Amino acid sequence: MRSPNGIVTLLSDFGAADPYVGIMRGMVLRQNPKARVFDLCHEVPAHDVETGAFFLASAIGRFPPGTVHVAVVDPGVGSARGFVAAHAAECYWVGPDNGLLDRVIDEDANSSVRSVDVDRLGLRLHSRTFHGRDVFAPLGGMLSGGRFGFPAVGTRLDDYVPSTVDDSPRVLFADHFGNLISSIPGSELENASAVEIAGRRIPVHGTYADVEPGELLALVSSYDLVEVAAREARASDLLGVGRGATLEVLS
Repeated sequence: MRSPNGIVTLLSDFGAADPYVGIMRGMVLRQNPKARVFDLCHEVPAHDVETGAFFLASAIGRFPPGTVHVAVVDPGVGSARGFVAAHAAECYWVGPDNGLLDRVIDEDANSSVRSVDVDRLGLRLHSRTFHGRDVFAPLGGMLSGGRFGFPAVGTRLDDYVPSTVDDSPRVLFADHFGNLISSIPGSELENASAVEIAGRRIPVHGTYADVEPGELLALVSSYDLVEVAAREARASDLLGVGRGATLEVLS
């Protein structure tokens, strides 16, 4: 099990218009003033646990071993759902037990998962609606500073909530550029000529510069998944589709 390195990342669906993210940063630092806090993403679509889990898993292998990742996409906040922490892929992961950590946990056959014991850790629930502030961020700070060993977080948890992943060939999300990121492995484009989506046949290319500005193309994304994009334009707008749209790889 890796020693904490003092780095904490934050992921949430909080956006930037409110002070929630700043408050979480403060709560990390109250527990570990020497922590280095980085934002992974705060624009997960509101209440979208599946996309949050996908974004969180994108951090696997991209941060130094011993990093603590704190994730809050929590439509069930204040309910009976639990708090969970995991050691997986050489890092620590903290979040609600609602499937948000499931992709990360399943990526590592040797992962260790614990149910967070709030009382043992001395965490106070000041509100039923902001566990990011009261539980997850403080716990991230505690872990990052090595205040206790990981087993002290709570009892071992074997029946954590799995994510509800739909493996059908579809668009997972449209990114900031309007690129449509699909669930299809990029390897399926190796012998493909086109991708069909929204009744359009989109040719396969290597990168955006292979087509003229405004033209649509299909390519392998940085997530190693099939992506439908448009050079210097928004494929989501040009095609009029977004998350959930079906697509098919054509030979």
